[in-house]
Amino acid sequence: MRKVTVVLTSLLLCFSVFLLFVTPPRTRAGAFEEADFINVGQGDAILLQDGNGFDVLIDGGKPSAGPSLLAFLRQRGVSDIDVMVASHADSDHIGGLIDVLKADDIQVHQVAFNGYPGATVTWQNFISAIQVKGAQLIEIQFPQEFNWGLIRVNVLNPANGLLSPDTNQASLVLKVRLEQINFLFTGDIDQTIEATVIARKTPIAADILKVAHHGSEYSSSINFLTAVKPNQAIISVGPNSYGQPSANSLERLQFIGAKIWRTDFWGTVSIFSSGLNYIISTEFKPMFLPLVINPQLSP
Repeated sequence: MRKVTVVLTSLLLCFSVFLLFVTPPRTRAGAFEEADFINVGQGDAILLQDGNGFDVLIDGGKPSAGPSLLAFLRQRGVSDIDVMVASHADSDHIGGLIDVLKADDIQVHQVAFNGYPGATVTWQNFISAIQVKGAQLIEIQFPQEFNWGLIRVNVLNPANGLLSPDTNQASLVLKVRLEQINFLFTGDIDQTIEATVIARKTPIAADILKVAHHGSEYSSSINFLTAVKPNQAIISVGPNSYGQPSANSLERLQFIGAKIWRTDFWGTVSIFSSGLNYIISTEFKPMFLPLVINPQLSP
């Protein structure tokens, strides 16, 4: 009997590993919802597809990431973006979106931002590209809610009426639901804004967390992570001089039991869902990943 149990356990383990890395067929006909955390180096870019032809692009990396972002969208067969989201005005989030807006073969219908414009040349180029494209520009802020196709969106940050807020702290925080799978997108917020989001008592628990500010030391507090309780934590990061992701942030993510996926190691991280469950596929299959464990860490 024990041998049978061991065999069954081994088979289940092998099947689980297969599910983790298998890539389902590409389709635009509603079979799978999809979330792609696109490898754009040091920056954020996420493509959400509701399985029924509605596409949302959140951020686009630095201006230099524009060509690779465009190549990815074309490879995915994206010819129109229903909603483009700029989480905040920093160039490593909006820069690559400019090339998408300028592309003749990709339509952009609506651009959503946090209501707090930037003061950089990159921001001005971004706004100019929106105007030339003829896309609708809208402000979204807490506590608005939206239905983007089959995608349910709750805006958890920022609030209205802030006076000259720090761009990172004014980042859009979006709770997104695709069928039964919950995502939390956090832009570049720090622990102060994490505490503010918790204090608002809006539901923030999520299966999948886009880790704030590329895994910064000053984000991903233990209180915030405990409230979110993510099973998967995606860190969009590339070579940088900021020490991101920080060892302490990685330790806190490990402490709450999240599986960590870094785009600098795994490349683009794709999550496919049939509605109730999800599977993960990655661009790369690294042979070695650094392990960060601090058994002394406590809340």
